[in-house]
Amino acid sequence: MVASHGPDVAQLCEACVAGLPGVGGAGLALMSSLPAQQVRFTSDLVSARVEELQLTLGEGPCKDAYSSRRPVLVSDLDDAFWTRQWPMFAPAAVSAGARAVFALPLLVGAICLGVIDLYRRSPGALVGDDLTEALAFADAATELLLAESLPGGRLPGTELAAANRTVVHQATGMISAQLDVPIAEAFLRLRAHAFVGGLPLDEVAADVVARRLRFTVTGRNDASQ
Repeated sequence: MVASHGPDVAQLCEACVAGLPGVGGAGLALMSSLPAQQVRFTSDLVSARVEELQLTLGEGPCKDAYSSRRPVLVSDLDDAFWTRQWPMFAPAAVSAGARAVFALPLLVGAICLGVIDLYRRSPGALVGDDLTEALAFADAATELLLAESLPGGRLPGTELAAANRTVVHQATGMISAQLDVPIAEAFLRLRAHAFVGGLPLDEVAADVVARRLRFTVTGRNDASQ
């Protein structure tokens, strides 16, 4: 996805909208903890309104996808189930022009960086190959967001060579052993933790090496007091 659509989050989101039949627009929000939310991209006025409503009202598919770490796929916001789930957001989003909404969390392991919301102007599901494609776009957006946190905003695949500081390599090796995952995935986990916490990568790595921070299989990272 990154190779096909370029190293830019907005360009990637626009390609996602263009490539998925029936999808009218997209919004991407970075989230570190509820209710904190930073809208990074909206493709049009409807998607901007969808993101604004969720931020203002404190409810909606984006919030639920972030909390559950699972996609929230709503084929018809006017359905009674969803109007009960989000009594303020659902009717307001329909009035804004979004009849179906699909919220896809941006995940690295158990860590969620944010959510990409796709909407349709008419009722309809996101299933099969279209859902697979949308999830692939979400994964690519996650990679780009993490790459931006590196010096020079290098693309995934070159980060480990670029981050040639000893402490980062040591921490990556320790995380790999703690989680029993490959080095590349361990480095993703390290960067995701730094990204979500708004901390320098070297600082988080130093905490790992000093055993002040330990990564666990459950995704809850423990810090010593």
